[in-house]
Amino acid sequence: MAAGIPNSMKALVLGAFGGPLELKTVPVPAIGANDVLVKVGACGVGLTVVNLLATPGRVDRYPRIPGHEIAGEVVAVGEGVRTIKPGTRVTNHFYMTCGNCRNCRNGRETLCLSPRGNIGQNRDGGYAEYVSLPERNVVAIPDGVSDIDAAVASDAIATPFHACVKEARLRAGDSVLVIGAAGGVGIHMIQMAKLCGARVLAADVGAAKLDFVRSVDAADVVIDASAGDLAAQVMEHTGGEGVDAVIDIVASRTTLAASLGALAVGGRLVIIGAHPPKVYGEDPSFLVDPIRFLHRGLEIHASRYVTLAEIERTLELVRDGKVRSIVTKTVGLAEVPALHEAIRRGETLGRVGMVFG
Repeated sequence: MAAGIPNSMKALVLGAFGGPLELKTVPVPAIGANDVLVKVGACGVGLTVVNLLATPGRVDRYPRIPGHEIAGEVVAVGEGVRTIKPGTRVTNHFYMTCGNCRNCRNGRETLCLSPRGNIGQNRDGGYAEYVSLPERNVVAIPDGVSDIDAAVASDAIATPFHACVKEARLRAGDSVLVIGAAGGVGIHMIQMAKLCGARVLAADVGAAKLDFVRSVDAADVVIDASAGDLAAQVMEHTGGEGVDAVIDIVASRTTLAASLGALAVGGRLVIIGAHPPKVYGEDPSFLVDPIRFLHRGLEIHASRYVTLAEIERTLELVRDGKVRSIVTKTVGLAEVPALHEAIRRGETLGRVGMVFG
């Protein structure tokens, strides 16, 4: 190890599928020729990692250190690294892509044809004091953006950027329904949609979540999805026309059916969330009426994470104050397992994360 870097570190380790996350002392990871070693400053904690750990077959090898929304300082680089120097603050891209297939070369790296897995799933992640990351996965953090805000931006804010700009194609004057608005992605989706110039209808359930959405003061309309037919409520708020886009972060069978019913002529449904059947015990499949789709010119888009360029752009938006990182709770490393349980029970609001120091 380089001078000043310890031989061991604290990390949360998953020993086997279904087992507990355990705080252990493990070796600081070695880095390959094209890797960088990052001293972790913060790591986002969200539903993606909770679902990942609960889905059989996702993690390819145990023991494994989870955590993919990472921010910190590069403390060492491999001999082949050319673009990153020690002392650079970085966040990261979740997917490990080949960089050479036609999709990667066309700026569609989330659809890489030769994927190498995900950080925190097929390679140890950021629930640790140090993490080794591929050079091609890291993105420099602009001055003025904190570690926790950068970690959140790498997924929970960058995902809304991609969904609003690339998939929903929101423009000034459009209307959009955000389902699951109080969550870590949803609360930033509202801001991003407003930045695009859209009128935002934000839907969630439960008084605490609805009050939280109102407190952020970004949505134009807040809808209680449990207060009746969601599509009908949307029609009431749009003069019977429906919305130009629905961004469904929950993506259950119920919400997806309501999403289709809420669309205006030419509307776009953007699916972000996922309800894995092996985790939630229910089939999220939904029916599509092809005649209605044809006559109304509707579209369905799958919004699959983001590109490296989109993470860079998102960090600039956070730096410039265009979008605010909404982090409602941070904990230390040892408290992350309890935070996972709170997320699983739907008790968290906005984004939550882990910080060192």
